[in-house]
Amino acid sequence: MDREAVAQRIVARVQEGRLPCAEAFALAAELRLPPAEVALAAEALGYRIGRCQLGLFGGPREETPAPAVLPELREQIRAHLEEGKLPCPVAWEIARKLGVERITVGRAADALGVRISRCMLGCFP
Repeated sequence: MDREAVAQRIVARVQEGRLPCAEAFALAAELRLPPAEVALAAEALGYRIGRCQLGLFGGPREETPAPAVLPELREQIRAHLEEGKLPCPVAWEIARKLGVERITVGRAADALGVRISRCMLGCFP
C-alpha cells in the first residue's frame, strides 16, 4: 500500500486531533505493518498518539479514580519489572494472562509507583 493510502487511513481514524492507540494498532494489523511504523506515519502527518490503552496519556485513567490493586496483579507487575519499569508489551501480556483490561494494568502500575517503558508505538523509551 502506498504512503498516500496509509495517510488517508490514518486521517480517517484521527479523533480530537490525535490517533488513538487502539486505532493505531488496529490499522497496523489491517496493513500488516509494525505498530511503530503506523505511529511514525501519523507523526509525519502531524498527529500524535492519544488515548493510550494503558492510560498513560489522554486515556481513561485520567477520567476515573484508581482502584485498589489486586494482589495477583501486584505480584505480576513486580515480577516483570526491568530496571524498575514495566515494559508496555509485558503490561499487555499481564492483562491477557489475568483476563483484565489493559487500562487496569496501567492504573495498577501507577498506583504502585511503577512507570511503563518501551511503548510499542515508540511514544516513549
